[in-house]
Amino acid sequence: MAETPETPQKPKDRCKVCKKPFISYPMGEKAGFKLIACKACGSVMVDPWITQEELDAYFGQVQPQITHLPEPDEQIETMSQRIRRVTRDAAGKSFVDVAARQGYGVKAAQAEGMKAIGLDPHDFFAKFAQEVYGPDFFKHASLQDYAASDPPKADLIFAIETFCEQSDLEGFTAGLSRLLAPGGSIYIEEADGNNFNLPRNFTDWSYVEPPLNFVYLSKKGLVALLGRHGLKIQKMFFTWKPLMRLIAVKQ
Repeated sequence: MAETPETPQKPKDRCKVCKKPFISYPMGEKAGFKLIACKACGSVMVDPWITQEELDAYFGQVQPQITHLPEPDEQIETMSQRIRRVTRDAAGKSFVDVAARQGYGVKAAQAEGMKAIGLDPHDFFAKFAQEVYGPDFFKHASLQDYAASDPPKADLIFAIETFCEQSDLEGFTAGLSRLLAPGGSIYIEEADGNNFNLPRNFTDWSYVEPPLNFVYLSKKGLVALLGRHGLKIQKMFFTWKPLMRLIAVKQ
């Protein structure tokens, strides 16, 4: 009797981003980290995946000394322009920046007349913003923990270059959805890990800096991730750069 070929086995793992069966292909190595991409959505990530415990240990050793970016007033004005992209009627509304860093988003929101608060999971960023702009407007907290504390809902949330740093993509996105007020908006800027303008060799892309960032979502992957938590893309801004700029709302 002739042997019958074995039926190919479907992968047991699922993509961290799109949650489809995970068939990966290599994308090179950088800083000692192997990078792989999901065949289903095109998102790229480190392999093995980085845990929060590993990130805490890394940043506990590094403890960066934070300083202002060049021309902080221009940085604040840039953030104000982003706010005006989303809403022309910001005054009196509530604002949360979930990766506040040096605090420019919060300062911009205040300049636009908003009630603003900034979160940062890194104590060195939170301390810098508190010392420069005031302790009442910044918290050292993850989005997940802050959202779980049942704070006031936010009319506008900034999530700028922060998905790429999340060991818990589901918890982070659930936190965005929970924090967003009815009729509110999330402004997202995120590196596009499947952009047509990326270098031929993925690891030549200067943005790739594991473990400072370690997952590079495609648009397809981001749509799937947001959708699992009741969010959808309302508007996408065109850019030649491998960068997604978009507004997300509740479905």
